[in-house]
Amino acid sequence: MTRAVVTGAGGAIGSAVCRGLVARGFDIVAVDVDADGLAALADAAPARITPHLCDLTDPVSRGELVEVAGACDLLVHVAGVVVTTPFEAVTDAEIDRELGVNLLAPVHLTRALYPALQESRGHVVAIVSIGGMLPLGESPGYSASKFGLRGFLLALAARTRETGVRVSIVNPGSVDTPMLRHEATSGGSPLNFLSTPLTPQQVADRVLGLVQRPRVETNVPRSDGWMVKTGMLMPGPTLAALPWIARLARRNLERYRARHGLESAVD
Repeated sequence: MTRAVVTGAGGAIGSAVCRGLVARGFDIVAVDVDADGLAALADAAPARITPHLCDLTDPVSRGELVEVAGACDLLVHVAGVVVTTPFEAVTDAEIDRELGVNLLAPVHLTRALYPALQESRGHVVAIVSIGGMLPLGESPGYSASKFGLRGFLLALAARTRETGVRVSIVNPGSVDTPMLRHEATSGGSPLNFLSTPLTPQQVADRVLGLVQRPRVETNVPRSDGWMVKTGMLMPGPTLAALPWIARLARRNLERYRARHGLESAVD
C-alpha cells in the first residue's frame, strides 16, 4: 500500500491532487477543515480516500491526524490562507492564523510524520508560492509565512542524502480559486494579476509530476519564477519598481473582476 497525506484536500487544488494520486495508486488521508469539501472528495473514490476533518493549527488535532495516518510515503502540503487586512490594522488573531496555517502547521506536521517518512524513504511536496520569493506589500504576513516555509523546506532538502526523505517545492503564481477571488475584492496585491491566473488543475499537474519525478523546486509558470528570482538579486531597485508594476497589473485585476462579476469592497 502506498499512502499519502494531503492537507487542504477539500479545496480546488487539493481535490485535484487527490484525484490524481488515486489514479496513480495511492491511498489517501485527505485533511481539511471543510467537511463539505471532504465529503464531496471522498464520494469520488470512497475506497481510496479517508477524509479527516482537522484544524492543523491545533496540536491535539494534529496528533489525532498522525495516529490516523500511520505509515506515510507522501506528504503533500496544500492548505493555505491569506489575510488582506492592512498591516497597520491587522489583529493578533489574523496574524496567528495566517502564520499558523501557512508555516507552523506544515513544520509541525512534517516533524510529526518524519519518522514514518524516513522509514519509507518518502517524499514531502509543498505548494508554497511565487510570494515566497517576492514580497507582497498588501500581504506581509502571507509573504513572511511563505518565505519561511520555502526556507524550511530547502533546509530539509539539504539533508535528503542523510535522511532519505525527498523534498519538492511548487511555487505557483496566482491560481483561480476562491482565495484569489477574495483577494480580488478585499485588497489583495494587484501583483497577483500580472499574468493570467493558473487553473487549480495546472498546479495539481505540477505536483503530480514531481511525485513521479522529484526535483527540489519548480515554478509555475517557469517564466514568472525566473523573473522574480532575477529581480530579487537587486531587492532595492525591484521594490522601488513594484508600485509601477502593480499599476500595470491593476488593469488585469479589473478585467478579472468584470469576468467573474466581482465588486471591490475597498476601492
